[in-house]
Amino acid sequence: MCGRPQGFDDGSPEDALAFVHARGLDGVLFATPRAISPELDGAALRATAEQASERGLYVETGIGCLGPSRDSGALLAELTAMIEAARTVGCRQFFAYTRTVRTHGEVAHREQLDNVRQTMEALVPLLRGEGLRLNLKTHEDLSSQEVLRLVETCGPDAVGVSLDVANLVVRGEDPAQAAKRLAPHIHQTHLEDVALYFVEGGLRRKLRPCGAGILDWRSILTTLVEEAPADRLTLEQHMGQFDTSIFDRSWFDAEPHVHARELATLVHGAWRCETRAGRGETPTLEELTDDPGAAARRADLDASAAFLRRILSTITGGPSGSDS
Repeated sequence: MCGRPQGFDDGSPEDALAFVHARGLDGVLFATPRAISPELDGAALRATAEQASERGLYVETGIGCLGPSRDSGALLAELTAMIEAARTVGCRQFFAYTRTVRTHGEVAHREQLDNVRQTMEALVPLLRGEGLRLNLKTHEDLSSQEVLRLVETCGPDAVGVSLDVANLVVRGEDPAQAAKRLAPHIHQTHLEDVALYFVEGGLRRKLRPCGAGILDWRSILTTLVEEAPADRLTLEQHMGQFDTSIFDRSWFDAEPHVHARELATLVHGAWRCETRAGRGETPTLEELTDDPGAAARRADLDASAAFLRRILSTITGGPSGSDS
């Protein structure tokens, strides 16, 4: 995924295409078509598609936020424009995310989810009519169960899942188990690793290159290869930091999906991170607080790609397995 968090300026897709081509990667995922052309200029979008094709690369994109929104008309107009722009650049599927507030909001979370559902359902006729797919991202504000309910309600023929493994930790879920729950609907991916540290309120998430954190990548990749329809693994490296406030009893009131075993997996992961950091084998929380800069985050993408390729080479159906 190439955008501002990875050091690629909006409106400069050529840099992103050159970057992935030089590293032997297969394509680029942009946050929205505005990262290609802030004005959604059709000629610029088509030019990017042509430049990618000349390099043997694919282009994917997102379409932005699904809400909740108080102005459904304006939101649908923006999303429809994004869908049309995504089609211009050659995308038949695209991801979108949500910005719900789970606690202390003016509107109950279930009502916010209803608002999002209504927006998604309003887009379904367009998606079905054009043979397109909207993939709901496992954003940090949603549990995997909530994502699954939205997909099943709106119709898996037109709506799927964009699996962001690191965000699931914020909701107290084990990404390996969540991937299994969502597997039949996963059509896009956002892959990076997680380091967890104990803080006063619970667990603090820091993002790491694949293989440098606590996630069970053999399980996750096996699920994606053998059970999910996704055929592309997308690396996403940025600096998002969130806390999972498990030491606050009221936190659980808004997290009915949390399972003791999955939460224990995360706590064990934090213990492992703290122990290894104490031995000087991995960075401490303080050492990961500062932004290392765009160059370092791009280097993390290289490390992630190398690590995932090693794991894939040992999984049936991977590059060294069958030709599926």
